[in-house]
Amino acid sequence: MLNLHTKHYLAIEMKIKSALGYSYRMVEILLILSITAGILSIGLNSHDNAEMGGLLSPCIVAIVWMWFVSLPLFVIYVVSFLRSIPPSSIYKKAVLSLHFLNVALWVLFYLFLPKPEPCDAALMEKHYMTHHDDMYDLIRYVSSSIDDGCSIDLQYRNDEVVTFTIRSKRSFKELKGIENEYELGTKLHSIGLSMQELKEIQSKMRKAGVIGVEVDKDPISVWDAGKSILLFRWYGVNRYQFALYDHTLTETERDEVMRLHQFILYNDSVVFESYGGYPGGRGFPDKDKIQVKVDEIGTDATAVTSAVLKAKEGKKTLLHIPDTFGNYCFMGTFWGD
Repeated sequence: MLNLHTKHYLAIEMKIKSALGYSYRMVEILLILSITAGILSIGLNSHDNAEMGGLLSPCIVAIVWMWFVSLPLFVIYVVSFLRSIPPSSIYKKAVLSLHFLNVALWVLFYLFLPKPEPCDAALMEKHYMTHHDDMYDLIRYVSSSIDDGCSIDLQYRNDEVVTFTIRSKRSFKELKGIENEYELGTKLHSIGLSMQELKEIQSKMRKAGVIGVEVDKDPISVWDAGKSILLFRWYGVNRYQFALYDHTLTETERDEVMRLHQFILYNDSVVFESYGGYPGGRGFPDKDKIQVKVDEIGTDATAVTSAVLKAKEGKKTLLHIPDTFGNYCFMGTFWGD
């Protein structure tokens, strides 16, 4: 009778172990495949290999934040890899192959995606000194082409439109993805812009060496009054841009620019800006070098830019819209340092 009970308990124990083993394998396979899907998603949605790292950073932050969930999964993943060596069974061979597939996918994406040119304040300074006339001509043309109370935000990346929005007094419209020229022309007409003028804006953007322009003639925030944005470079999820003002910044505004590492006060009406998709992922490593140069030569270094803009623009006011990352701000209201 005792042997029968023992056999019964052993049978139950075997069933439990079998169920646990099956559950572990399911979790193991799903975990590995979810990582494969994540790598594919990051790789396919990245414009360059720098953006891969940028998109990975928020994932790492989330993993650290959710450590009580991610830590057990990390242990399972490591144990899964170690247990698959040596691959003594079909199952272990399949698991090891998936691990190698994840590594191979990441390496291939990194190697074959374009490598962007790093951007810093020195490069922006050089570009501004060479193209500032074309940059102000672009702003003047955009501002004079759209109606009062309207705005336009057009940005490119690798010759692909990533942002194209317009706003009139009545509505806000997303134009990205519209391929029908008649439909696009109809929507542009709502802000007083024609297809011919749009093509001219694109031509002036190429001449000015920029890949984006934001002009808002009726900003929500008073901090954005008299400000236009020209997007200069993307690097990963970071974007580097020129903020051009049609007036001299106040002493308070200049002090705020000099305090924050994502802004550089180039002169009395020009600010270099760096925005990222996550805290800590923006800024200028060489800010101090450029800032010292500005301090040495004073704000009169290129102070003529304000006069140039006013002379070209007349009495028009140049404004801009919130940035596309949702970081609606100006100096000091931006989240993060």
